[in-house]
Amino acid sequence: MNAGELDGVIIAEDGRSGFTKAVVQACKLYSIPTVGIMDLTFFSPLTPIHWLDADKAYLTQLEANIVDGCNLNCKGCTHFAGLFKTSEVYPLETFRRDVRQLSQVCNVATFFLLGGEPLLLKNLDEYMKISRQYLKQSDLRIVMNGLLVPTVEQKILDAIRENNFFVSISNYPPTAKMIDKIKAVLDANKIRHEVRGAIEDSGGFNVFMTFRSDNNPLKARAVCCNDGCRFMRDGRIYKCPIDALSFRFAERFKIKNYPKATGVDLYAPNFAALLPMLDGNVEMCHWCSETVRKIPWTTSNNPKLEDWLADPAELQNGQ
Repeated sequence: MNAGELDGVIIAEDGRSGFTKAVVQACKLYSIPTVGIMDLTFFSPLTPIHWLDADKAYLTQLEANIVDGCNLNCKGCTHFAGLFKTSEVYPLETFRRDVRQLSQVCNVATFFLLGGEPLLLKNLDEYMKISRQYLKQSDLRIVMNGLLVPTVEQKILDAIRENNFFVSISNYPPTAKMIDKIKAVLDANKIRHEVRGAIEDSGGFNVFMTFRSDNNPLKARAVCCNDGCRFMRDGRIYKCPIDALSFRFAERFKIKNYPKATGVDLYAPNFAALLPMLDGNVEMCHWCSETVRKIPWTTSNNPKLEDWLADPAELQNGQ
């Protein structure tokens, strides 16, 4: 195919897949001016097409913690929620500025608000309104454990529906015990939602942290469930939540010589040229284990270092 031979392409694909990203990159390479994505997750004859701006960068999936603390504090949480306070949030005006900038420089297929537990935010509705204001064509989703759904303020439920957010519920054991009540509230408010597979059915959480920087990053990424989870925080885009948030892990447990996060400045003039580097290895990848350890799901108000270690025997050798 020669450049300019096609007028446009519509990709019928879930916007989070690597295939979609590859096709979008190919369209730009061949100067195809019009590219659209149809999300098949909720396909119907009325499914809207997400038309991309060819001059912008492209992300299949982007996440943002709007609150870092949680009401569950699972052991081994990949967002380290048990090490944060519920008062630690993405400041609203910083979030507004960053999402506005994001919309100017990047096409985002799917944008997730999560934490921590998003429903802990009393002004969650404002974050959702900002997201929809600037990311008009994106698939917007909010990830939660659902425990607060039956008691959340009506304005939050209204904002979820009015801003066309999709709710993804992480099905932890406490959630499973009241899932019918949670679903009843969402159904009554005409909110689209899914209940993900029970965490107990998967055997628990995968943990993969190490004290070493000599892991093979390609092998580590091959077993990593976060390799494609681009993460926005305070004006920067990171490869994953581990890279962005593990500073708190290092601080809490006084781990020396821990790697600094590798992030791309959202406001950099060459942002689009810098963003692809996150598709490869970042420094944090060298510190993640080539194998993961499965731990049973449980919560803890007293997090311990071994909760995140792929090999607890490392503790015997010192840090």
